[in-house]
Amino acid sequence: MSNIFQFEGKGYDMGIIISVVFLSAMGMLMVYSTSSVYALEEFKDPSYFLKRHAICLAIGFACMFFLMNLDYRVLRRFVYPAYVLGLLILILVFIPGIGDEVGGARRWIGLGPGSFQPSEIAKFLLVLYLSHSITKKKEKMDTFFVGFISHLLIAGAYIVLLLLQPDFGMVVIITIMLFAMLFIGEVKIPYLVASGFVSVFLLALAVMSESYRMKRIISFLNPWEDPLGSGYQAVQSFVAFGLGGVVGAGLGDSTQKLFFLPQAHTDFIFSIIGEELGFIGVLSIIIGFGVLVVRGLRVALKASDHFGCYLVFGCTMLIALQAGINMAVAVGLFPIKGLTLPFISYGGTSLISSFGGVGIILSVSRKGVK
Repeated sequence: MSNIFQFEGKGYDMGIIISVVFLSAMGMLMVYSTSSVYALEEFKDPSYFLKRHAICLAIGFACMFFLMNLDYRVLRRFVYPAYVLGLLILILVFIPGIGDEVGGARRWIGLGPGSFQPSEIAKFLLVLYLSHSITKKKEKMDTFFVGFISHLLIAGAYIVLLLLQPDFGMVVIITIMLFAMLFIGEVKIPYLVASGFVSVFLLALAVMSESYRMKRIISFLNPWEDPLGSGYQAVQSFVAFGLGGVVGAGLGDSTQKLFFLPQAHTDFIFSIIGEELGFIGVLSIIIGFGVLVVRGLRVALKASDHFGCYLVFGCTMLIALQAGINMAVAVGLFPIKGLTLPFISYGGTSLISSFGGVGIILSVSRKGVK
């Protein structure tokens, strides 16, 4: 195992590349396995979702290739328009005729036959801005207004827009990422602790303000109380893991994907991996993400400048948090959130933006490592 974390390539961090290729290959395999029956029923084409996923995968690889060959320091020239762009695309979802409402939430913008989710792009644009701002204010990060409040307000604009959509899962990810970046940016700990308590209080109010969020919390605490209602997805996910055991039922042999487990190819693809590939498959996915995260943090620590360090740390945190929360939801350790599993779930915007984040990490690993 130590060889995996010590392997060095020429320029780029090969550990990151190998882990991303592995996770993407698993994603292609599992998207087809989990969606083929549903696609045949709905679209008369078992490869419907696989084809669309493959197109997004190709675009994602192209974005990664472009960014990994771009000097990441160039990105600092575009931080202000990038931040404004993030605000604009988050606002566009509320405009009738542009934003699409699905299940009472306005998180998508229609693009012909498809759509994209602005929050998946905006979160990386926010990391870019925060990395620049923390670097620029490095000598004043221990001050209350310049180092702490200014960044809280900058991120707060995104968080408010996400709460209005509502996209509570992304709010949690961005909030944790913000505090993590401020922590390594050397903001005073008392500021973070105090604001952390306030954030938890506000998030609790947000949960209690909507009945469907309270139902999710209750079903999270005891999904068996209403196994056919609010606890249905959690219970069916548990069943999938139980059926998989150690070695799994076999690739393509899941029964839970046969309309028992909703969103099997998106939010709950990890559950089907557990059923078809068993504990071995689950462990391989966790190791894949583990390699990506550890190597990403290593690149951040060895970055030659503060901007590269913060940029890689933020991108790595976003991928790690989304993957961790998605897997935690699947095994019942976290309330149900509408979050995809990076590189694996069907979801074009998430896939492409994750590849873009990795491209930035690789750019720093090649151009900015000490």
